[in-house]
This record gives sequence, structure tokens and C-alpha cells, in this order.
Amino acid sequence: MARQHRIQPGDRVRYSSAFCQQVGAVTGWLPQARGVVVALWGGGQDLARIRWDHHPDGPGTLGGAHVGNLQRQTTDGRWAPRR
Repeated sequence: MARQHRIQPGDRVRYSSAFCQQVGAVTGWLPQARGVVVALWGGGQDLARIRWDHHPDGPGTLGGAHVGNLQRQTTDGRWAPRR
């Protein structure tokens, strides 16, 4: 049975502040990254394919991230804590 995540395709996401601090990304593109999940994949669907809004390679660039490093934007515009 596949694990269920709060993050699903269509969700707006960003890297969590805790993740950015952990990897030392306090400036540059990574802490400002925002995008939309287009698919989940990998064992347990722990990886997200993301269409980034603003990427150094140009808007709409596809990338990926582990769902544990992401936060989901809620319907009221707030960023949900990592789960």
C-alpha cells in the first residue's frame, strides 16, 4: 500500500525553511523557490516532480524534490508545516 502524503499533484509547494537552513541555503534561488507538483513517483511516492515558477534555467523548468523537504500552500495562502 502506497503511503499517503499531504502533498499531492496540483499542490503549490516550496522548500521548507528547516530544509534550507539544514543545507545552508540562506540566499539565492533555493529559499525562494515556488512551484506546482505535477506528479509523485519513486518507492512509496516520496519524490515530487515540480514545475518551478522561477528557476535559474527559466520559468516552467521541471525539477524534483523529496516530499519531506517541501511545504504545501494551504487554501488560505499559508504554508503548512512539514509532515
